[in-house]
Amino acid sequence: MQVLRQAFFPNNGPPPQHQHSDSLEGFYIITQEEVLKALEAIRPNSGLGDDTLPLSVWIRLHRTHPDILTNMTAWSLRSRTLPATLQQVLTMLIPKPGKPDYSVPKAYWMISLWPTLSKTLEHVVLARMTVFTPNYLSPLQFACRKGYSPLDAVHLILENMYKASNDRLYISALFRDIQCAFDKILHQRLAKIITNNNLPSYLVEWVQSHLADRSVQITDGVASEPSFTLIQVGIP
Repeated sequence: MQVLRQAFFPNNGPPPQHQHSDSLEGFYIITQEEVLKALEAIRPNSGLGDDTLPLSVWIRLHRTHPDILTNMTAWSLRSRTLPATLQQVLTMLIPKPGKPDYSVPKAYWMISLWPTLSKTLEHVVLARMTVFTPNYLSPLQFACRKGYSPLDAVHLILENMYKASNDRLYISALFRDIQCAFDKILHQRLAKIITNNNLPSYLVEWVQSHLADRSVQITDGVASEPSFTLIQVGIP
């Protein structure tokens, strides 16, 4: 487990500290409808985190007592804090079929399983951040954007190819795949990028809190690490 942890979550020095400010500039009230949309945005069959509470439980709770999750979400965003218990990530290792050596990290897929309440808060923040995405996302970014698809990127490439062919020109393409890109992102760098793109400070600080104190427990379904351990790089 130690070898896998170091490969997936390398130690790059002391973890960044979550710095609070008193500014709530840009903050607006959390509504019950906003929380419900966040719940409905979660895939019903998504894996359960350490809390083991399925999505259906939280949806039923919100429809019966909508003030509970609404007030919890409002507190989290106002305080720019995600509680430590909601930052415990259960990391499941899935063996890749046909690998000759399962003692090396590359022989496994890694799936992070978050508590459902963490996913709910994350979707609320994501929806608020999405308002600002036209300001800092490239129009050619097709992945991980609502209304966009990797198929759009394929169609764009084909369109350029056909146009070049009709004009009797050559076209070249460079394809890159950054290995474990999401697992190696530096938190300080990410915070600087979103700050420089004029996101409200309360959202920036909430993201910093979301990343600063995350802890992970690695399991393969048979053996598990004895406890959750803080990690210093990477994003969910």
